[in-house]
Amino acid sequence: MHLRWFLIFITLLFQNPPAGDSPDFAKKYQEAIAFFQAEEPTELTDSLARSLFLEIVSGSASNKIENWVLLDSYEKLGSLALIGGDLSTAVIHYRKGLELKNNQNILDSLFFGSNLFIGETYYLLSKADSSIYFLEEAEKLIPLKKSNEEASRLYNSLGVIYFESGNYTQAINYFNKSKNLIIPRESYDLLEPYYKYALFSFMNNIGTSLLQLGKTDSALHIYNNLLGFEINENQVYSQLSKIYLKKENPDSSLYFLDKIISPEYVNNHSYQNQLAEILLSKGKLDEAKTGLLEFLEKNGGMNQKVADFKLGKTFQILGKIAFQQKDFQNAVHYFHQSIIQTDGLFDNQDIFENPKEYSVGFATFSLVESLVGKAQSFIKLHEKEKKRAYWDAGLDTYQTAFDIASFVGNFYDNDEARIFLGDFVLEAYQEAVNTLLIHTDSEDEKTRIYKAIAWVEGSKSTSLNIGMREKKLKKISGIPIALLQKESDLQFSISKIQQRILNENKEEELMALQSELTDSRLELSRLHKEFNDFPEFVAQKTKNQSIDLNYIQESILDKNTLLLSFFELKDRVLLFTLDQDEILVTEIGDKETLEGKILEFKKGIIGYEAGEKYEFGGAGNVLFEKILGPVSDKLDEYDHLMVIPHGILADLPFDSFESSPSKFLIFDHSVSYQLSLKLLESFESRDFEDEVKTGFAPFYDNSWKDENINLTQLPYSKDEINSLHGKSFISSEGTKRNFLETASGSEVIHLSTHALPDPNDPQQAFITFFPGDIESRLFTHEIYNLDLSESALIFLSACETNFGSLSKSEGILSISRAFAFAGCPNIISALWKAEDKSTAYITDRFYSHVENGLSYAEALREAKKDLLEDEKMAQFHHPVFWAHLVLVGSIPAKTYFDYLPVYLWIFAFILLGFGYLLVKNRFSNMSHSG
Repeated sequence: MHLRWFLIFITLLFQNPPAGDSPDFAKKYQEAIAFFQAEEPTELTDSLARSLFLEIVSGSASNKIENWVLLDSYEKLGSLALIGGDLSTAVIHYRKGLELKNNQNILDSLFFGSNLFIGETYYLLSKADSSIYFLEEAEKLIPLKKSNEEASRLYNSLGVIYFESGNYTQAINYFNKSKNLIIPRESYDLLEPYYKYALFSFMNNIGTSLLQLGKTDSALHIYNNLLGFEINENQVYSQLSKIYLKKENPDSSLYFLDKIISPEYVNNHSYQNQLAEILLSKGKLDEAKTGLLEFLEKNGGMNQKVADFKLGKTFQILGKIAFQQKDFQNAVHYFHQSIIQTDGLFDNQDIFENPKEYSVGFATFSLVESLVGKAQSFIKLHEKEKKRAYWDAGLDTYQTAFDIASFVGNFYDNDEARIFLGDFVLEAYQEAVNTLLIHTDSEDEKTRIYKAIAWVEGSKSTSLNIGMREKKLKKISGIPIALLQKESDLQFSISKIQQRILNENKEEELMALQSELTDSRLELSRLHKEFNDFPEFVAQKTKNQSIDLNYIQESILDKNTLLLSFFELKDRVLLFTLDQDEILVTEIGDKETLEGKILEFKKGIIGYEAGEKYEFGGAGNVLFEKILGPVSDKLDEYDHLMVIPHGILADLPFDSFESSPSKFLIFDHSVSYQLSLKLLESFESRDFEDEVKTGFAPFYDNSWKDENINLTQLPYSKDEINSLHGKSFISSEGTKRNFLETASGSEVIHLSTHALPDPNDPQQAFITFFPGDIESRLFTHEIYNLDLSESALIFLSACETNFGSLSKSEGILSISRAFAFAGCPNIISALWKAEDKSTAYITDRFYSHVENGLSYAEALREAKKDLLEDEKMAQFHHPVFWAHLVLVGSIPAKTYFDYLPVYLWIFAFILLGFGYLLVKNRFSNMSHSG
């Protein structure tokens, strides 16, 4: 009844009299509308309306009817079919109406309803691509509409689409927008019945999205409130059951599910799947399996001819049950059926086949989960039966899961959603890598290791990689400058609203700002959809980004660099070493023991107390032995170590490890870092003297303090930027405005200032400029929008710029990462709070060494060594004063001489020797002749 009411409501709002039509057809149209809008509709009134509308669209005089009447008649026929559950017929009628689009006599706005309804119908048919297409067509017509009710319904439908594709963050924005359009800011008790139901629906959708994001407490709060609505309590109980299942409390989950007694609710997929998941978590495998199979048999699900992504979950649970029962053959078949039902386009019954064509479809997360389950089942079959076909199928299915996740991530329009997807898929990468390395008899060693490291690096920093690549592609893919400027303006507007929210205390104003923020984010989302209308942009951003290890070894790594890539499995940590000749893998210990030593090491450094002397031979030496000891012989061959950390190793200063009980690693090697091999590239060194250099020291002789923050004076910050020998912005000149005006034109930027990380919300971390108030703070979300692609180096001499929350796949979500996102290839930042004087000393020496031709990594190493070897700075020799500065950057481009083979070097030395002898003989002869 709710669907019918809404369709009738829209008709009443936008119905126009059929002026100019023949009297007979005008009368028929009016009669048809009357039956369609009957106060108490029945099958008879629907049948009469359907007959009259069919006469109108198919009658001999239909060509004399105004086209908008034909359009409306097709729309009503589609809606009647939709109400009656005949979805295929509904699509036919809606399409017939939309075929009139090229008619010049119909206002574009009148096509809104047909686009909206056909989009929703395709959703019910599990046709993701078609659903998305028509809903986005409807969205383009929103500016022509004046109805909040219609817009609200569209935004809610788009929210559902985003939810089903796994972009839960954007889904919440759409649900909030939909709610804000039609729900006034008054108490629930004062709302009309329809709006009470609508508010319930919106809050339920938001709560479901929060649950999927793992924010169970926020979701629980919403559903406890919804219980008081006394609307659709079965839905509330179902969601409360899911929350407690997510919290791994199956008894409480079952308690709420048992409160549902409605036969209509109990006899559907959602309830049966939920019950089976609870039983599965309680170890009652047979009971869960029997219940699902009986339900499928009763409802014809075992012989389903048309794909239904809701059934995909049922087969997925059956696959999990079979896997736990070690029935791997059936597990493969169940997971394969789940893939078929979930994907919607793939229908090959051959279990050795997987989807090859990818789209942004429904239930992305569920599809990836089923593919991983199928891959694991194949591997178990291989272990059991030793058949090569199972091994190959397992690896191929893993790769398909990773490819689909990567493809879908490219179409997500925000960093948070991409990070969430990356974290979700990481566990599958861990399983896949572990599979490769433990099955030593299934593949030759080199193939296994190369495949393993490709997966390892494919799992890291996926969102950062996508964001950086998109920034570059937008400039070269034919997207008009006007659209790019609009994007920039919207991003700036969003940043300003976010700042106003931070500074606002009034509840009413906060609500208004939140609504404005949602509107701007959705407008930006629509703009990004326009970017996808440019084929070259889409083709390039979805292009396979496989890692070319041979290219990295041959063209990027130099003979002095050893690359160390770490990967955290569930129970242990792996180390891959890469040089120009080979890739090796080493297990460096169990995760739990290593984690304890890392914590001890950090406490020993960051917990420094004034006057404390560093004691060698402790945790720093233990960590070296555990993490680098297994490859210590190989380390001796290289001057430079490029570290790609992961997991618990993400924020470790490797150069402060002790290579012996009395010596820091920094005396043996320069150390730099990178986030993934995907981001590794060679960096063409430039003439430092000629580069545009800009420094900021806003707190050289002033401070800022309010009830929330205390920004102290930094008296040595002026010395830091003076050593840069570039343009300096000191004290009151060190403003945010001056930074924004000069940043894109500067090749080296040094920021000697204060920063404040925000592990709870990385978007709100910031760097401060003069004077220090909220308007002078540069937030992470603003840094993302900068264009620093022309820069060579950013030196963030500010506290904790490389500190933040830890994403399992993305690494540290820090201010430093934001500058990388903006396009800078080399960034020096701080792991913890910096000491002003020692940092100024290192900075001065660093720039001096760079001016003398050293690479950034070598210069930072030499600067730290200068500090450690300077007796006048003895009070700053503890690692707390120098190990905080880390370089995340590229490897200097090879020179011509790096490419010379060994035999050419030998030949060159021989020629040099002959030349020396010839010169010596000539001078000797000249001497004798004199």
